[in-house]
Amino acid sequence: MKKTVGALRDEYPHLYPALISGLTGLATACFIALSFYRSDLKTVIDWTATLSLLTLGAGYIYFFFLPTAWGKFKEASQPVKRWALFLTAASALSFSFSFGALSLIPCLAVNFILISPALSPLHQLMSQKQTSSLPFAWILGGTASFFATGFFQNFFPSGWEFVLIVILLNGMAAAAFTIIIEKIRTSFQDKPAQKIVPLSVMTLGFLFFILTIRLLLRYPTLFSSSILLPASHLIPAFFGLTFLSPAATALLLHRLDSAGWQMSPIVHWIKRHLPGLLLASAISASTYLLATVFVKTDFSIADNYFDTDSPIWVNFLTADSTEVVSMRAVHPYVLMLLRPPVWLLSLLLNGNKFHAALLLNAFVGGVCIFLTWLFFKQRTKNTTYALLIALLLGLSNSHLLLSTFLESYIFSAAALITSVLLLQDENVKLSRIVPVGLVTFGITITNFIQTGITFLLTQWDLKRTFKYGFITLALATMLTFAQTQIQPNSRAFYVPANLISETPFARDTIGASFSKTVSLANVLARTFILSSVVTPRPFITTEEGGCAYPCFYTIRIFRGEYQYASYIGFGSWLARSWFVLLVIAGLLFAWSLMRSSRKTALQAALVLNLLFNFVLHMNYGDDPMLYSPNWTYALVFFFGLSFERLADRKWSQAILLIFLTALLFNNFDLFHKMLDTILPVFG
Repeated sequence: MKKTVGALRDEYPHLYPALISGLTGLATACFIALSFYRSDLKTVIDWTATLSLLTLGAGYIYFFFLPTAWGKFKEASQPVKRWALFLTAASALSFSFSFGALSLIPCLAVNFILISPALSPLHQLMSQKQTSSLPFAWILGGTASFFATGFFQNFFPSGWEFVLIVILLNGMAAAAFTIIIEKIRTSFQDKPAQKIVPLSVMTLGFLFFILTIRLLLRYPTLFSSSILLPASHLIPAFFGLTFLSPAATALLLHRLDSAGWQMSPIVHWIKRHLPGLLLASAISASTYLLATVFVKTDFSIADNYFDTDSPIWVNFLTADSTEVVSMRAVHPYVLMLLRPPVWLLSLLLNGNKFHAALLLNAFVGGVCIFLTWLFFKQRTKNTTYALLIALLLGLSNSHLLLSTFLESYIFSAAALITSVLLLQDENVKLSRIVPVGLVTFGITITNFIQTGITFLLTQWDLKRTFKYGFITLALATMLTFAQTQIQPNSRAFYVPANLISETPFARDTIGASFSKTVSLANVLARTFILSSVVTPRPFITTEEGGCAYPCFYTIRIFRGEYQYASYIGFGSWLARSWFVLLVIAGLLFAWSLMRSSRKTALQAALVLNLLFNFVLHMNYGDDPMLYSPNWTYALVFFFGLSFERLADRKWSQAILLIFLTALLFNNFDLFHKMLDTILPVFG
């Protein structure tokens, strides 16, 4: 009597697993032999021996794992089964585009085995009503990891590095977007209409990022798309790994949920500060991409972009210690402050210090935006208003330029903003503010005076102010000595001759004609009030004007007097609008000052810092746009503090949103003009 299939399966329970494993092992053996050993296999014996042993090895592995995977699959719910089959097939098809059609069956088997441990966690996540957020987290995370993989592949080009990077980035991106989606969902559950303006502000930040990519892709001879895209032959493999990522994500989230990760301090902190973090990230990513085009290592193009010395600062932060050029005394120990973080970042980029320096500069620009958001969030308890003022700083002409072009000034701005953030507390401890003062002093000496002014007016204690200055100066002197020993090319500020060497940058306003001095004051005032925020039409000088490469300026001397970069058309209207808003801010400040001078101490300090910078640069410096981060933060904070009483008013938020939208397109156009200008030279 013939035995039925069911009877055979009952009598020989391992028969079918062995048969399936053997056939799958044979398919795997054929794929391996044809892909890796075809040229070495000459005879039938060679082929027979190789295929037999490979089939035995692969078949045994499948026989060990496939039954367990099949058991877990049978226990899963129907929705989970459908997900598992879809992911297994999609991943295998993707891999087959990279490795050929012969890899399809082995990939199906391997993918099925890899996905099976995640079936139970995936079922639990679905039962917890996370079904809707998981696909979005996977899609958004996969998209982000696609571009991030392209970026890291520039520094880690090998195949195994590619696989590890994709796995890590997919997991991290999925976890990050899980937090983001959960935060957005909970936010819109309560008064969703009130989220329109903050969502619009966030959209502007990401619009700037998209416009930046779109602009740069129009200049393929200047910008390499490989900074964002994986190598074309590895894209199918990327999708193959990404289709496996939902299973890994489910397993990861299940483990994290068991550990209570959503309630951990770090995740709680991220959720509370998510709006500021996202906005800062969008602008930072944009300025980094712009920096990859504009920042060069050739010293001959120093000073070409608003007198920025990016090639020299690349040397300062990335060169071997024996090759670093001389550091001026006005930056006492900036190398000790900035070279270590550049080195640390370079470890993530396989030792590439050039891109690490660009990333650090753009990242600190993002820190400025985040700290601005944090400051106004703490004061007003209004996320929308905090986002508006943070974006005002982030889109300002000063911030975009100095977050793109490597210099010291964006680092100074971050230190100065941190000091304001701390000094709004009238009883701040010296142990908290002195380190910030040391960082400010170490980057640029003169900016330390701004922290002293802010300290005096907010703390209103001359004795503590003197103590703050004394401690900072004492420690800064020793840190400067340490840098001169580590980096002999550094000049100590406590040697008078080193400071006297700054005279080439000084302006002789006393000996200059009255008209020239007045014109300089006019140019500086316009730069402080207008050009720092609203981008003017810059002066562009080419070979005819004495520049070997195109030079961009906001100031020039013509017939013995200073001239300023002007506004035309839309930019002129926008500059006038900004001026009107500033006048209103000044009137609001004057009204508050008359009512209670103590409550306006911080604003008064910001005004004095603006005046200090004005007096300083009447007597010192090149193109004022170079130094603009030293005062733009004060201008933006002054503006934000004046209008904070209107932080909750929808009409005021709408006005600021409209202004910021116009500011984005006006200031973004500068980079378009610069790319058009340098294309014939560097393209």
